Amino acid sequence: MSTAQVIPFKKPSQPKEQGAGKNMYSDKFEQGYVMSSRLYRKEVWPFISDAARNVYAELESRINGHLKETDYVSYSQLQGCDLPGARQLGRKTVSAGLKELIKYGIISIVGSGKQGMKSYRLNEVSIKDQFTKGTSSLSTPVPPVNQTSSLSTPVTSSLGEHTIDSSIDTLDNNEITREKFEPQNRSMMSFIEYHPRDLKSYSLKELTQTYSAQSDFQSQAKVSFPDFTDEQILSQLKKLAQWSLSAETRSPQKWMTCWLNWLSNFQNSSQTKPANNKPPAPQKPKHHRYGSGAVSGDNS
Repeated sequence: MSTAQVIPFKKPSQPKEQGAGKNMYSDKFEQGYVMSSRLYRKEVWPFISDAARNVYAELESRINGHLKETDYVSYSQLQGCDLPGARQLGRKTVSAGLKELIKYGIISIVGSGKQGMKSYRLNEVSIKDQFTKGTSSLSTPVPPVNQTSSLSTPVTSSLGEHTIDSSIDTLDNNEITREKFEPQNRSMMSFIEYHPRDLKSYSLKELTQTYSAQSDFQSQAKVSFPDFTDEQILSQLKKLAQWSLSAETRSPQKWMTCWLNWLSNFQNSSQTKPANNKPPAPQKPKHHRYGSGAVSGDNS
Protein backbone atom coordinates (compact mmCIF):
# COMPACT_ATOMS: atom_id res chain seq x y z
CA MET A 1 0.00 0.00 0.00
CA SER A 2 1.43 3.32 -1.09
CA THR A 3 1.51 6.29 1.31
CA ALA A 4 0.02 9.69 0.41
CA GLN A 5 2.51 12.32 -0.63
CA VAL A 6 2.77 15.30 1.75
CA ILE A 7 2.78 18.63 -0.03
CA PRO A 8 4.47 21.36 2.07
CA PHE A 9 2.86 24.81 2.21
CA LYS A 10 4.90 27.86 3.01
CA LYS A 11 3.86 29.71 6.13
CA PRO A 12 2.74 33.28 5.30
CA SER A 13 5.47 35.75 6.10
CA GLN A 14 4.85 37.83 9.23
CA PRO A 15 5.43 41.60 9.17
CA LYS A 16 8.57 42.71 10.89
CA GLU A 17 8.08 43.62 14.50
CA GLN A 18 7.58 47.34 14.87
CA GLY A 19 8.48 49.64 17.71
CA ALA A 20 6.29 49.79 20.76
CA GLY A 21 2.91 51.28 19.97
CA LYS A 22 3.58 51.95 16.27
CA ASN A 23 1.25 49.21 15.11
CA MET A 24 -1.63 51.23 16.58
CA TYR A 25 -1.23 54.11 14.15
CA SER A 26 -1.61 54.55 10.42
CA ASP A 27 1.48 55.54 8.45
CA LYS A 28 -0.46 56.78 5.45
CA PHE A 29 -0.15 60.49 6.33
CA GLU A 30 3.02 61.78 4.72
CA GLN A 31 3.12 64.91 6.87
CA GLY A 32 2.39 63.07 10.11
CA TYR A 33 -0.63 63.25 12.38
CA VAL A 34 -1.74 64.97 15.57
CA MET A 35 -2.29 62.85 18.68
CA SER A 36 -5.57 63.55 20.42
CA SER A 37 -6.91 62.57 23.84
CA ARG A 38 -9.73 60.00 23.74
CA LEU A 39 -10.99 61.37 27.06
CA TYR A 40 -11.28 64.82 25.50
CA ARG A 41 -13.19 63.45 22.51
CA LYS A 42 -15.60 61.41 24.68
CA GLU A 43 -16.14 63.57 27.76
CA VAL A 44 -15.19 67.15 26.82
CA TRP A 45 -15.80 67.81 23.11
CA PRO A 46 -19.57 67.03 23.23
CA PHE A 47 -20.17 69.65 25.93
CA ILE A 48 -18.21 72.72 24.76
CA SER A 49 -19.00 75.42 22.21
CA ASP A 50 -17.74 75.61 18.63
CA ALA A 51 -15.45 78.49 19.61
CA ALA A 52 -13.81 76.39 22.32
CA ARG A 53 -13.51 73.39 19.98
CA ASN A 54 -11.78 75.43 17.28
CA VAL A 55 -9.35 77.07 19.72
CA TYR A 56 -8.55 73.68 21.28
CA ALA A 57 -7.90 72.21 17.84
CA GLU A 58 -5.33 74.94 17.12
CA LEU A 59 -3.63 74.39 20.47
CA GLU A 60 -3.67 70.63 19.97
CA SER A 61 -2.04 71.02 16.56
CA ARG A 62 0.72 73.26 17.90
CA ILE A 63 1.39 71.32 21.11
CA ASN A 64 0.55 67.62 20.66
CA GLY A 65 1.38 67.86 16.98
CA HIS A 66 5.01 68.66 17.86
CA LEU A 67 5.29 66.27 20.85
CA LYS A 68 5.35 69.13 23.33
CA GLU A 69 3.62 69.58 26.67
CA THR A 70 3.48 73.40 26.56
CA ASP A 71 4.10 76.09 23.98
CA TYR A 72 3.72 79.82 23.42
CA VAL A 73 0.88 80.53 20.97
CA SER A 74 -0.19 83.99 19.76
CA TYR A 75 -3.72 85.20 19.10
CA SER A 76 -3.07 85.35 15.36
CA GLN A 77 -1.99 81.69 15.43
CA LEU A 78 -5.16 80.74 17.32
CA GLN A 79 -7.21 82.45 14.63
CA GLY A 80 -6.18 79.69 12.22
CA CYS A 81 -4.40 79.16 8.93
CA ASP A 82 -3.03 82.23 7.14
CA LEU A 83 -3.13 80.73 3.63
CA PRO A 84 -4.91 82.89 1.02
CA GLY A 85 -8.65 82.24 1.09
CA ALA A 86 -8.53 80.27 4.36
CA ARG A 87 -11.26 80.89 6.92
CA GLN A 88 -10.12 82.38 10.21
CA LEU A 89 -11.66 82.89 13.63
CA GLY A 90 -12.41 86.41 14.80
CA ARG A 91 -10.54 87.78 17.80
CA LYS A 92 -13.72 87.82 19.90
CA THR A 93 -14.33 84.16 19.04
CA VAL A 94 -10.79 83.26 20.14
CA SER A 95 -11.26 85.19 23.39
CA ALA A 96 -14.57 83.45 24.14
CA GLY A 97 -13.10 80.01 23.34
CA LEU A 98 -10.07 80.56 25.59
CA LYS A 99 -12.21 81.73 28.50
CA GLU A 100 -14.41 78.63 28.25
CA LEU A 101 -11.46 76.22 28.03
CA ILE A 102 -9.78 77.85 31.05
CA LYS A 103 -13.03 77.93 33.02
CA TYR A 104 -13.47 74.16 32.78
CA GLY A 105 -9.78 73.39 33.34
CA ILE A 106 -9.37 71.96 29.84
CA ILE A 107 -6.30 74.13 29.29
CA SER A 108 -4.04 76.14 31.58
CA ILE A 109 -1.93 79.25 31.05
CA VAL A 110 1.52 78.43 32.42
CA GLY A 111 3.55 81.43 31.31
CA SER A 112 3.54 84.91 29.77
CA GLY A 113 5.97 86.14 27.15
CA LYS A 114 6.64 89.19 25.02
CA GLN A 115 3.72 91.32 23.83
CA GLY A 116 1.30 89.41 26.05
CA MET A 117 1.83 86.05 24.32
CA LYS A 118 0.76 83.13 26.56
CA SER A 119 2.15 79.65 27.04
CA TYR A 120 -0.60 76.99 27.18
CA ARG A 121 -0.87 73.41 28.45
CA LEU A 122 -3.59 70.90 27.54
CA ASN A 123 -5.06 69.02 30.52
CA GLU A 124 -6.50 65.49 30.60
CA VAL A 125 -9.88 66.14 32.22
CA SER A 126 -13.52 65.11 32.06
CA ILE A 127 -16.35 67.63 32.35
CA LYS A 128 -19.33 65.35 31.70
CA ASP A 129 -20.37 65.28 35.38
CA GLN A 130 -20.79 69.05 35.38
CA PHE A 131 -23.45 68.72 32.71
CA THR A 132 -25.11 65.45 33.78
CA LYS A 133 -25.25 65.98 37.57
CA GLY A 134 -24.75 69.69 37.96
CA THR A 135 -23.16 69.44 41.43
CA SER A 136 -19.90 67.68 40.69
CA SER A 137 -16.66 69.57 41.08
CA LEU A 138 -14.05 70.04 38.43
CA SER A 139 -11.84 67.04 37.78
CA THR A 140 -8.23 67.47 38.85
CA PRO A 141 -6.08 68.16 35.78
CA VAL A 142 -3.69 65.32 34.98
CA PRO A 143 -0.59 65.72 32.80
CA PRO A 144 -0.99 64.27 29.28
CA VAL A 145 -0.37 60.54 29.01
CA ASN A 146 2.06 58.70 26.72
CA GLN A 147 4.67 61.41 27.11
CA THR A 148 8.26 60.56 27.92
CA SER A 149 9.36 63.92 29.31
CA SER A 150 8.25 65.39 32.62
CA LEU A 151 6.44 68.67 33.02
CA SER A 152 8.74 71.62 33.49
CA THR A 153 8.34 75.35 33.76
CA PRO A 154 9.07 76.90 30.34
CA VAL A 155 12.09 79.23 30.45
CA THR A 156 12.94 81.68 27.70
CA SER A 157 15.65 84.31 27.58
CA SER A 158 14.99 87.97 28.39
CA LEU A 159 11.31 87.42 29.14
CA GLY A 160 11.53 88.27 32.81
CA GLU A 161 9.51 86.54 35.50
CA HIS A 162 6.68 84.28 34.32
CA THR A 163 3.14 84.67 35.55
CA ILE A 164 1.92 81.20 36.43
CA ASP A 165 -1.75 80.25 36.11
CA SER A 166 -2.90 83.65 34.88
CA SER A 167 -6.55 84.38 35.57
CA ILE A 168 -9.29 84.87 33.00
CA ASP A 169 -9.56 88.54 34.03
CA THR A 170 -5.95 89.12 32.99
CA LEU A 171 -6.71 87.57 29.62
CA ASP A 172 -9.72 89.85 29.16
CA ASN A 173 -7.81 92.97 30.13
CA ASN A 174 -5.17 92.22 27.51
CA GLU A 175 -7.89 92.00 24.88
CA ILE A 176 -9.53 95.29 25.93
CA THR A 177 -6.18 97.05 25.79
CA ARG A 178 -5.49 95.76 22.29
CA GLU A 179 -8.92 96.46 20.80
CA LYS A 180 -9.82 99.84 22.32
CA PHE A 181 -8.74 102.94 20.38
CA GLU A 182 -8.87 106.57 21.42
CA PRO A 183 -8.02 109.45 19.05
CA GLN A 184 -4.67 110.99 19.96
CA ASN A 185 -3.88 114.72 19.84
CA ARG A 186 -0.13 114.88 19.27
CA SER A 187 0.47 117.84 17.00
CA MET A 188 4.11 118.39 17.98
CA MET A 189 5.31 114.88 17.12
CA SER A 190 2.83 112.70 15.26
CA PHE A 191 3.31 109.40 17.06
CA ILE A 192 -0.23 108.17 16.47
CA GLU A 193 -0.50 104.53 17.52
CA TYR A 194 -3.06 102.06 16.23
CA HIS A 195 -2.92 98.51 17.64
CA PRO A 196 0.90 98.54 17.42
CA ARG A 197 1.26 95.08 18.96
CA ASP A 198 -0.76 93.45 16.18
CA LEU A 199 1.90 92.76 13.55
CA LYS A 200 -0.35 90.77 11.23
CA SER A 201 -0.87 92.19 7.73
CA TYR A 202 -4.39 93.03 6.58
CA SER A 203 -6.06 94.50 3.55
CA LEU A 204 -8.05 97.61 4.47
CA LYS A 205 -11.25 95.62 4.05
CA GLU A 206 -10.00 92.92 6.43
CA LEU A 207 -8.93 95.61 8.89
CA THR A 208 -12.46 97.02 9.03
CA GLN A 209 -13.74 93.50 9.75
CA THR A 210 -11.25 92.97 12.58
CA TYR A 211 -11.34 96.42 14.20
CA SER A 212 -13.72 99.39 14.04
CA ALA A 213 -11.28 100.98 11.59
CA GLN A 214 -13.75 103.23 9.76
CA SER A 215 -14.92 105.09 12.87
CA ASP A 216 -11.38 105.02 14.33
CA PHE A 217 -9.92 106.61 11.20
CA GLN A 218 -12.65 109.26 11.08
CA SER A 219 -12.19 110.10 14.78
CA GLN A 220 -8.43 110.46 14.41
CA ALA A 221 -8.85 112.60 11.28
CA LYS A 222 -11.06 115.06 13.19
CA VAL A 223 -8.33 115.44 15.82
CA SER A 224 -5.33 115.58 13.47
CA PHE A 225 -7.05 117.76 10.83
CA PRO A 226 -9.63 119.86 12.70
CA ASP A 227 -10.24 122.14 9.68
CA PHE A 228 -11.63 119.27 7.62
CA THR A 229 -15.39 118.83 7.49
CA ASP A 230 -17.04 115.46 8.09
CA GLU A 231 -17.92 115.33 4.39
CA GLN A 232 -14.30 115.86 3.36
CA ILE A 233 -13.05 113.17 5.74
CA LEU A 234 -15.62 110.64 4.57
CA SER A 235 -14.90 111.46 0.92
CA GLN A 236 -11.16 110.91 1.38
CA LEU A 237 -11.75 107.69 3.31
CA LYS A 238 -13.83 106.34 0.42
CA LYS A 239 -11.02 107.21 -1.99
CA LEU A 240 -8.51 105.45 0.26
CA ALA A 241 -10.75 102.38 0.36
CA GLN A 242 -10.94 102.26 -3.44
CA TRP A 243 -7.18 102.71 -3.74
CA SER A 244 -6.55 99.95 -1.19
CA LEU A 245 -8.13 97.29 -3.43
CA SER A 246 -4.90 97.11 -5.43
CA ALA A 247 -2.52 98.02 -2.57
CA GLU A 248 -0.37 95.64 -0.56
CA THR A 249 -1.46 94.42 2.85
CA ARG A 250 -0.26 96.29 5.93
CA SER A 251 -0.29 96.09 9.72
CA PRO A 252 -2.93 98.19 11.54
CA GLN A 253 -0.23 100.70 12.52
CA LYS A 254 0.90 101.14 8.90
CA TRP A 255 -2.69 101.61 7.73
CA MET A 256 -3.17 104.45 10.24
CA THR A 257 0.08 106.06 9.05
CA CYS A 258 -1.05 105.66 5.43
CA TRP A 259 -4.39 107.31 6.26
CA LEU A 260 -2.78 110.32 7.96
CA ASN A 261 -0.30 110.74 5.09
CA TRP A 262 -3.21 110.56 2.66
CA LEU A 263 -5.00 113.41 4.46
CA SER A 264 -1.79 115.43 4.69
CA ASN A 265 -1.30 115.17 0.93
CA PHE A 266 -4.92 116.19 0.39
CA GLN A 267 -4.42 119.20 2.64
CA ASN A 268 -1.26 120.26 0.83
CA SER A 269 -2.87 119.94 -2.59
CA SER A 270 -5.82 122.06 -1.43
CA GLN A 271 -3.51 124.82 -0.16
CA THR A 272 -1.41 125.02 -3.36
CA LYS A 273 -4.37 125.71 -5.66
CA PRO A 274 -4.42 129.36 -7.00
CA ALA A 275 -6.77 131.46 -4.94
CA ASN A 276 -7.82 133.88 -7.74
CA ASN A 277 -8.11 133.10 -11.45
CA LYS A 278 -9.75 136.40 -12.52
CA PRO A 279 -8.29 138.12 -15.67
CA PRO A 280 -6.30 141.34 -15.04
CA ALA A 281 -8.37 144.53 -15.07
CA PRO A 282 -7.91 146.78 -18.20
CA GLN A 283 -5.59 149.73 -17.68
CA LYS A 284 -6.98 153.27 -17.72
CA PRO A 285 -5.82 155.53 -20.67
CA LYS A 286 -2.90 157.83 -19.88
CA HIS A 287 -3.27 161.66 -20.22
CA HIS A 288 -0.64 164.14 -21.54
CA ARG A 289 0.71 166.30 -18.74
CA TYR A 290 0.46 169.45 -20.85
CA GLY A 291 -3.09 168.92 -21.97
CA SER A 292 -6.25 167.00 -21.37
CA GLY A 293 -5.99 164.79 -24.40
CA ALA A 294 -5.07 161.14 -24.10
CA VAL A 295 -1.62 160.06 -25.17
CA SER A 296 -1.88 157.77 -28.16
CA GLY A 297 0.63 155.47 -29.62
CA ASP A 298 0.71 157.55 -32.87
CA ASN A 299 3.08 160.58 -32.69
CA SER A 300 2.36 161.89 -36.19
